[in-house]
Amino acid sequence: MLNLYLCIGICMVIWIVNGRWLVESIRSHVTSEIYTHIGLGAFLTLLALELTIGIQGSWSHFNVKWLEIIGWILYVPAAFFVFGAIATLQHKGKPVGEVTETTIIITTGIYGLIRQPMTLGMFIWSIALILVFQSVVSIILCVPSALCFWISARKDTANNIKKFGVDYEEYMKKVPIWNVLGGLRRKL
Repeated sequence: MLNLYLCIGICMVIWIVNGRWLVESIRSHVTSEIYTHIGLGAFLTLLALELTIGIQGSWSHFNVKWLEIIGWILYVPAAFFVFGAIATLQHKGKPVGEVTETTIIITTGIYGLIRQPMTLGMFIWSIALILVFQSVVSIILCVPSALCFWISARKDTANNIKKFGVDYEEYMKKVPIWNVLGGLRRKL
């Protein structure tokens, strides 16, 4: 019973904190951020559910070991893309307010490889969670979460064109949105 209350409390915190950013995104009419925060909320809710009441056997898990191993392995590129993007934005993006509110186009580092590393990382993480937890709950929450990150990446292109103009359009011609292999091939 304690785990249930813990889960409810964690989910409330997730949706209150994330909800604040979601409401701000709605007010600002920034569609890509709306999708990002919905995806992030579903992603974090799954973590709270699985790590509090799911581990108690409240629902069944398929427990296919090789899928779980693939899921754990996927955490590595997911973390690389998410945290690499955050570090690059902090150090090179000249952010105003939030880290993602950059004032310049970053075309080096991870952003020289792909244009949307943070959303790609969150997409991969969503798939990894499905494979690690292997439950109907993980599928119900992480498939829409992954879809939200995919939509967010595409919607953010329009925001960046508005924000940076022709320079961003030129950057788009050189750097793929999520195609890591294409980005590596271009680099080499």
